[in-house]
Amino acid sequence: MAEELTSQLSKKLKEWLLELASRLNWRIDRVLDSYRLAQRSVIIDVRDDGNSIGGIRLRVPSESRDDVLYYVSVGPYGAKCTCEASVIRGNACKHIVAGLIMWNMLSVIKYGKWLDLNELTWLKPSQDNE
Repeated sequence: MAEELTSQLSKKLKEWLLELASRLNWRIDRVLDSYRLAQRSVIIDVRDDGNSIGGIRLRVPSESRDDVLYYVSVGPYGAKCTCEASVIRGNACKHIVAGLIMWNMLSVIKYGKWLDLNELTWLKPSQDNE
């Protein structure tokens, strides 16, 4: 039974990550880079009203520089990151996507609710599809 549940969860996560990649117009490997960043991130704050997770703040390491950390906030009305790409271009960066992934997983673990990407109207394809 536990194995079946794990398999269903894994399948749903793959579908959600593919939907996220499609929504951002990113290649899946770029979303998976963000997934790996989420695994290395540190949660600073969680907005939890007792029924759902309403957003999070986290510290995300740089992929290319060992001594650099970025601060990310994601929620239903928008997202911010302190990295150059996000600040200068105003696009969703890998750090923001890592925040979305972490927010989603916290929501699934605590409340069994998956983030509905259609409700995040601020989440739009980036102009640079690296």
